[in-house]
Amino acid sequence: MHTILVVDDEAIVCQGIREFLEKSDLPIEQVLTASNGYEALDYLRMENVDLVLTDIQMDGMNGITLMESILSENPDVPVVVISAHDEFDYAQKCIRLGARDYLIKPVLLSQLIEVVNKELTRRSEKYKLRAEDSLKLKFSMTGVSSLRTYFLNEMISGSLAHADDYRFICEQIDVTLSGPYYSVFVTELQWERAGIEGEAIMLLRDRNLLKYAAVNIIEETLTNWDAISFYSYGNKVVTILQLEWDDYEINKADNISKLNMVGKTIVQNIGQYLNMEAIVGISPIQMGLQALPDSYRKASEATKWHGLYETRSIFFAEDYQSKEASVQVNWQRKTDELLEEIKTGRKLEDIRQVVDGFISQISPVFDQEDTTAGIPLSIAYRAYAVMLEMKETVGERYKALDPIHYFKFPLQTIGMRQRLASFLLECAELIHSSMIDHDRAIVQQTIAYIRAEFRNQELKIQDIADHVYLSPNYLSFLFKRIANETVWEYVTRLRMEEAKHLLLNTSKKRYEIADEVGYESPEHFSRVFKRYYGESPNAVRG
Repeated sequence: MHTILVVDDEAIVCQGIREFLEKSDLPIEQVLTASNGYEALDYLRMENVDLVLTDIQMDGMNGITLMESILSENPDVPVVVISAHDEFDYAQKCIRLGARDYLIKPVLLSQLIEVVNKELTRRSEKYKLRAEDSLKLKFSMTGVSSLRTYFLNEMISGSLAHADDYRFICEQIDVTLSGPYYSVFVTELQWERAGIEGEAIMLLRDRNLLKYAAVNIIEETLTNWDAISFYSYGNKVVTILQLEWDDYEINKADNISKLNMVGKTIVQNIGQYLNMEAIVGISPIQMGLQALPDSYRKASEATKWHGLYETRSIFFAEDYQSKEASVQVNWQRKTDELLEEIKTGRKLEDIRQVVDGFISQISPVFDQEDTTAGIPLSIAYRAYAVMLEMKETVGERYKALDPIHYFKFPLQTIGMRQRLASFLLECAELIHSSMIDHDRAIVQQTIAYIRAEFRNQELKIQDIADHVYLSPNYLSFLFKRIANETVWEYVTRLRMEEAKHLLLNTSKKRYEIADEVGYESPEHFSRVFKRYYGESPNAVRG
């Protein structure tokens, strides 16, 4: 959905175009209106505008000057001129400044719809192409390293269907994976604890450098092993360790201790050379390349147990897998789906229904004589691990839901079922409230930044969004939902309140106050002030 800005000093023209476009079938979210170039620039700096429709002759900043400003500040925003002047010189200058079209008043509504639709379609296609180009760049095959990493991630993702696909990939990247036995290591870099004096490493560039260094360290660590290491998503580095037939069969009893030694050495070396903590999840040893996606999944899941055992760094998947009722019900997958539902921020009433449905779906778990604690406790720990990941916003409240203390063993089957349902509901309520608290914290950070910067005439929505590490669109949505007003409305309110204070308590002139509260034009400031308070600055001062 798109945002259009209509600029014309005739209010009736702005209103007419806005109402017409809002009633059309075009993909338009909102139509903003401005009475001159100064007001238009305020909108352009604070909102994500997809198309500008502007008049030429206006009081204050005219359309030509506005287009010059747009060209210098935000040349990606297309402009269509709607003017009563049909002189060639005007049209020529507008086209030179990047105008997409030049319509003569009174414009035919069908013509307006055609032009607006054409520009919005062009803009959508432009960003679609940018996204595609970005993906092509991301997965470009300009270097062996990027190609190798991309294909190896395809291997462990489960997207390959046949053995021939694996052989083809190995040939393309000149990698030998002959196995026939494999174990996957997932190393998670704890960079939120790294940095100078505990300052978290936030820049993508720094994180990528850390991942690059970690791969090199792991490769050096495994010099005597037949292993391949590569980057995965987020903070993960993946290692595929392969064992020959004889080595696996002869040394079965020692394999676990060997893998443990490898994991410990990786953690120690990353700590020593990068001054950063790492945790390692280790999959069972499985046969065949087709087992790699399952091994990767199990190793990734094993790392999640670090949330419960913070003093440990090495986690074997087999130690944390319960197989009691997996034949009857895939409780692991269903648990993951439940937790994703809980984290969507849906209403609590809906979440309660989801929890009830989940308990019904996994009912076979409670029919097992030997699973009155095993699987339900594993489910509880998974939910608890989610809260640990969110403990910065959850605070100390999660401790009351420690499964060991919460379940008060022994429990019979019926008691366990009821207790698990209660546990998941309490987790859902806590996660739900913490997510709301987190959103409110972001809005508070946004408010603090705006209060410090609202006097800046060049303040833009992008600047504010960058400060809280969100996209402008999402910040606008979040701010409106939490604060019940748009970012633009809040900035205007601060400027108007400050202006009124200066009018009543100082002898500063109108143009000085306009400049001080963030407006380039005193006339534009006066119009905004009168629209906001219902009377002019001079009337307020008396």
